[in-house]
Amino acid sequence: MNIKIIVLGTGDKADALIKEAKISDMPSVQEDWKFDFKKQMKNLKNAAGYILVKEDTPQVIEGCMIFQLINKREPYLAFVEVAPHNKGEEKKHDHVAGSLIAYAFKLSLIKGVGEFNGALHFKVAEEKEEDAIKLMKLYSTKYNAYRLGDSNIMAIYDADGEELIQRYLS
Repeated sequence: MNIKIIVLGTGDKADALIKEAKISDMPSVQEDWKFDFKKQMKNLKNAAGYILVKEDTPQVIEGCMIFQLINKREPYLAFVEVAPHNKGEEKKHDHVAGSLIAYAFKLSLIKGVGEFNGALHFKVAEEKEEDAIKLMKLYSTKYNAYRLGDSNIMAIYDADGEELIQRYLS
């Protein structure tokens, strides 16, 4: 899927792609990523990996996610991460995480079955509870996600997901 991400140094929009990736294309902790996407892809059933790359530098992964279909019907964003060079104060690009989350919601519309159509769930799992709460607040305010009760499970539904698609994928 063709999208645009923001180059923070200039404010320009850069042409980018979200594409399905093979296990060998996925990043790992050995490359300074938080998650070992290669290992996780091997262990998850009914899962597909996706990478986001700029068109002019397709060898550099800007962000990555694993989308899973639990019980072959429930859309689940198993993992999502922006590249190490897109984190913190010195990050190079914006709209990477939003684009991947919006794409995962789009996949939920395509692959979700019955009551799970247009319902994307994901878990926030941080080592420290205060980091998890901070991240859940970010997902709520920036990506229209809802916390399910007092759990660390979050969800994006219907119109909120459609708004993400419009903001990040159009």
